[in-house]
Amino acid sequence: MKATTTIQTEKASRYMKALVNHFGRKTDAGYEADKGYVEFGFGRCDIQAAESTLSFQLKSTGAEELDRLKWIVSKHLTRFSQDEITELAWQPQ
Repeated sequence: MKATTTIQTEKASRYMKALVNHFGRKTDAGYEADKGYVEFGFGRCDIQAAESTLSFQLKSTGAEELDRLKWIVSKHLTRFSQDEITELAWQPQ
């Protein structure tokens, strides 16, 4: 199962790096330039940072796992953005 979202922010690169570094303390994660990823045991999050947008693609094996990924990414991004970003509109793929 897959889901994607893109948000508008001038701090896309900063948020991508913060998320990858945070999750990288507990699981496989990394980034180069404008792309990052986080491997969770139940799915994967790919992140693309552009000048004023931040895009996420989530992949998992089931609906419950996908919902868990959405929740985790949304919660952490909200925290790291200090409430600049309050909601992510996930689109199924």
